[in-house]
Amino acid sequence: MMGLYIPNAKMPKTCYDECPCQGIHWCNVLKEITEPMTGKRLDGCPLIPVPVHGDLIDYDFCLENYELLHDDDGNPVYAVRMRDINNAPTIIPTSKEGEG
Repeated sequence: MMGLYIPNAKMPKTCYDECPCQGIHWCNVLKEITEPMTGKRLDGCPLIPVPVHGDLIDYDFCLENYELLHDDDGNPVYAVRMRDINNAPTIIPTSKEGEG
């Protein structure tokens, strides 16, 4: 599933609170009429807050480069080398303090 990330966008409290999906009384994502005085977002709003973070990397890239090891009891342990984590493609770069 693909998505959309808008750097430096703030999570709106309501559909009318500078929501990037808002048309005139209309949610352009959910294709529903919005009510200006509800004081909340529509049920099913697809916006998800992203906390302050480091680089968000391609998890699948790391899984493609794992090494199968075994612990002292012979149980399988999957390990990813640090260089593979460091070389994983960045999907969303590090956020700066105070950005969300």
